[in-house]
Amino acid sequence: MKRPGWLLLEDGSRYGGELVLDAREPVGEVVFNTAMTGYQEVLTDPSYAGQIVVFTYPLIGSYGTRADFSESRQPSARAMVVRELKEPSHALSEAPLRAFCAARGIGILAGVDTRALTRRLRSDGTLKGVLCDASADVPAAVRRAQGLDLTRIVDEVTASFRYQCGQEKGPRVAVIDYGLKTGITDELTRRGARVTVLPAFASAEDLTRVRPAGVVLSNGPGNPDDLRGRLDTVRAAIERYPTLGICLGHQLVALAVGGRTYALKFGHHGANHPVLDRDRACVQITAQNHGYAVDGETLPDGWRVRFVNLHDQTVEGLQHATRPVLTVQHHPEGGPGPHDAGYVFDEFMAMLAGRD
Repeated sequence: MKRPGWLLLEDGSRYGGELVLDAREPVGEVVFNTAMTGYQEVLTDPSYAGQIVVFTYPLIGSYGTRADFSESRQPSARAMVVRELKEPSHALSEAPLRAFCAARGIGILAGVDTRALTRRLRSDGTLKGVLCDASADVPAAVRRAQGLDLTRIVDEVTASFRYQCGQEKGPRVAVIDYGLKTGITDELTRRGARVTVLPAFASAEDLTRVRPAGVVLSNGPGNPDDLRGRLDTVRAAIERYPTLGICLGHQLVALAVGGRTYALKFGHHGANHPVLDRDRACVQITAQNHGYAVDGETLPDGWRVRFVNLHDQTVEGLQHATRPVLTVQHHPEGGPGPHDAGYVFDEFMAMLAGRD
């Protein structure tokens, strides 16, 4: 028997459907994702921690799930909202999406008019919400959504200890984990790096002890302003080592040098965002997931905007005039794709030449 359920938004509006699975934590920021594939990568991407993801593509689950598609060991998104939840019809599927989510406490609300919901989010911006049974106390549920606090969300997804992965030889790359995707470490090790992953709370001294040839500041969830207390480590990285900042890491570099960030109305979440690389005079299609952007007008001398989003002209990446520092707002490691921006890792590895 189908169980009626609701996605209740913080203003009291509701979107009905079938509550397929309860969420371990049913409250989150409600965002929409426009990708046609990659639902497992989205749900396990730590950048989606604390969020309820609305998939705009109407058929979700058709190719099932596989262990090697996940971007982290733990679930990240709190719940998903779909038009139609499908059973897998793919030979390589290891488990249905429903079973995958059930094992990880990810809630599912199906049968929702996701088009109407997406139009609402585009019009009014990102809203807080809660997944609940249709018999729930609506005022209490709405108050719970309104009280959502994600100021410490990075601490929920970062590693709790230092660890190694990848090659036994080659340049050592320190990766600071603000919500690290395995795709990033895979891209680095594929290019011959020895990777040491450090927790988000690592100090500048911790970084020095690793003696890296270069540093990667990872992606992650939440508002970059909430991490201002950890910018000393970011400054140490960009002053001492070749550095690549990805997504949240990009935003933290901007904050560390005195720039500002701001909230986007409804964020960029999907796999079809065109980005101009001014240096290469080419357009690439990119995977993105972020709710904040860097204000390019606030950057100090020596920094320039290299990458620009062609949808809304927001900053998509920075480069320093003399230091070996490069940042991107998009995801060059994006799984399952597109892979247009993979050369960013090649450029970073080239910065490490002679520093092993």
